[in-house]
This record gives sequence, C-alpha cells and structure tokens, in this order.
Amino acid sequence: MQVLSRSEPRRGRITVLALVGLLAAMTLALVARPAGAANPTTCPGFRVLHDDRIGAATFPAGSYTLTLQDTSLDCRSSAALFARFLEDYDGVLPKPWVVSNEGPGKASFLRASGDRTTPGFLVELTARSKGEGGTSPDLGKLCPGTFTVNSTTVVGPLRFTRGAFLIYLPAGSGISCNRASVLFTRFLGAGGALPAPWRVLNQTATFYKPSNPKRSAFRIEPLSGAGRR
Repeated sequence: MQVLSRSEPRRGRITVLALVGLLAAMTLALVARPAGAANPTTCPGFRVLHDDRIGAATFPAGSYTLTLQDTSLDCRSSAALFARFLEDYDGVLPKPWVVSNEGPGKASFLRASGDRTTPGFLVELTARSKGEGGTSPDLGKLCPGTFTVNSTTVVGPLRFTRGAFLIYLPAGSGISCNRASVLFTRFLGAGGALPAPWRVLNQTATFYKPSNPKRSAFRIEPLSGAGRR
C-alpha cells in the first residue's frame, strides 16, 4: 500500500507534463499557421447552361467549381450570388461586387470599397458541356433556340437591341417556353409601355405578374451574355 501511495503523485506529475507538452505543440501549430491561412472550401457542381459572360469575364457552358475565399460565404450563398451575377442584364453587378477576369471559364468575384477589394469567391470551369441548354436549380430552365429582336425596342425601362436573345424560366415558374415567347413578342409590339399587370425587374430583365411573381416569371438574356447594351 505504501508503494502505491508513493506512485500516485508521480503519475500525476507525468499527466501534467503530458498536458503541458500537448498545449505547447498546439501553440506552436497555431503560431506556424498565419492568420487567414485556413483551407478554402470548394463547391463543385454549378452548371452554366450556355456560353455566357459578365462584363469582360467569359463562362463557357459547363460545370464549375466555386472556391470560397471569404468565411462569411458558404456553398449555397456563393452559388446564389454567381447565379444572380449571370442573370444580370447589363453586366453591372450590385454593389459592392465586382468581377475580375482571369481567362475563359475563370473569374474572381470581389467586394470593392473605395480603392480596396477583398476576396469573395473564385469560379473555375471544370468540365465543358457537349451542348447548350437544360435546367439548373440555380438558373432555372433555358428554353431551346433563340428569340430574334428585329429592331432595337424599348420595353418599359429596358432597351432590347437588335439581335438574338435567350428565354429562361426561373425555378418555380409555371409558364411554358412557347407562352414566354408569345408574351415577349407582345411586349415588344406594345409601343414602349409594358402592358398591365406585367412588371419587370430591371437588373435581370425578369418579367412577372405581381399577383404571383414566382409562377408567372420568365427572364430575357442576350445571347452574348450580360453587358452594356
């Protein structure tokens, strides 16, 4: 019994020394890793349905991986932002966001404040699509074919220049592609005013009825992608 009683303090000292060593190792690891050096999160599987662009940045149709560079973002929020930027009609992103072109299929989205920018997320093409079209949970359904505007026409606050356009049906829309085409033809021929009760979201060229904005929505996008018209 005497032997056991004398060994207990020793075991206690060994345990304390082991804990001190562990804490020291953890401290060294934290010092060795510089601030902000945490591994970025990657989010694969975002689909771009047609060859698109945002300002000077081009995005071939295909699958993309999003790399998060800001800890306030996650895969869901960054995918929603990228979809929103692709939907933009004039290529001017909502503040404070700006796009930095890094080559075909690769771009960084940054937050700008004065002369400074802070990283947001990076998008990069991982696999090209064999063709254009299809449906994306973020962008909705891309209607087949293109819609031709024969002469530059103003519809409400938006200007549609002569050329080819695409029609998208946002997720949850109950309108068919044919119905959306008929409605857009009607809007172009209305002499500038948007027929009641229809409204339009200027930044994304999304037409909708206020009584049921989700089910009635369809979106118009220039074939060449977002940019000043």
